[in-house]
Amino acid sequence: MATQKQSQPRAETPFPDLERDVTLGLLVLNLFVFLIEPSLRDSGRNWFEMRYSLSMDGIKAGYWWQFFTYQFLHGNWVHLGANLVLLHSMGPILETTMGRRRFFALYLVSGAMGGLVQLAGAAISPKIFGHPVVGASAGLCGLLAALGALYAEEKVKGYLFFIIPFELKAKIVLLLAGLLSIVGSVFPFGNIAHLAHLGGLLGGLCCVNIMNVKPLPPIDDDPAPTKPSAR
Repeated sequence: MATQKQSQPRAETPFPDLERDVTLGLLVLNLFVFLIEPSLRDSGRNWFEMRYSLSMDGIKAGYWWQFFTYQFLHGNWVHLGANLVLLHSMGPILETTMGRRRFFALYLVSGAMGGLVQLAGAAISPKIFGHPVVGASAGLCGLLAALGALYAEEKVKGYLFFIIPFELKAKIVLLLAGLLSIVGSVFPFGNIAHLAHLGGLLGGLCCVNIMNVKPLPPIDDDPAPTKPSAR
């Protein structure tokens, strides 16, 4: 009995035609900023953190750009490396799906939304959430939320703690990320801005809905031949 070949969802294909311009630009920018951070800090660590990492004191001082600059600062190589791996993994499929401008907006707006939620927590409990925040994680949570919303049934492959392999549907990964962020916000653990992650997830979902983004259509590997037209 002949079996019919199923069309392969585009989200799972290793396509060489994926858009990567903005993703590569963000990767390079994050790495570049990390490399020049030491020289910037030499002019005054407190001065640098006050102006460019995200904090309630900085926003009160009028440094509104912190909502964006904090997204490109990282504490160490491990922090940077983990975020770059995630950006490289999720960026191309979303950039191709949304287009360059909307993808870039998704990244920045999700990060800013994460920062806003973090500051809301700082206003309620300065002792727990009031420390300065740096990192691209909130923006990446926005990408994860968009991926889970657009390709909910597609399977995501990855490595837990970069060691343990896993394969889960995108919607399950999104759900677990949301639960972890909520638990971490209620019961803070580690040097992690859980509220910023939660805000990034919410920002990503809002962007996908406001922008009215649609997933890529499936690719049919064996399309039916077209019938010749009658002359």
